[in-house]
Amino acid sequence: PIFTFIDTKGAYPGKAAEERGQSESIARNLVSMAGLTVPVISIVIGEGGSGGALGLGVSNRLLMLENSTYSVISPEGAAGILWKDSSLAKIAAETMKITAYDLLE
Repeated sequence: PIFTFIDTKGAYPGKAAEERGQSESIARNLVSMAGLTVPVISIVIGEGGSGGALGLGVSNRLLMLENSTYSVISPEGAAGILWKDSSLAKIAAETMKITAYDLLE
């Protein structure tokens, strides 16, 4: 089997990263991981954020440590988009349900 350990805030959201093909690299990794014929087990050991976590989270089984989080966007980013105020990150995190316990439900 293949084990992946996820602990990343996510892919860097800057122009330079996109110019260097970051999104294409993540996409190619997703295709490769999805095509594997051996069992893949992903374990979120800290922060599992955005494209960085997505690239390692394509698996047959996803596990999370008790205090880890898993989300497509950071609570600060979500609060900034939804309410134009990143200081509301705690409310966003509660709404997004990003903890291991939340996702178990």
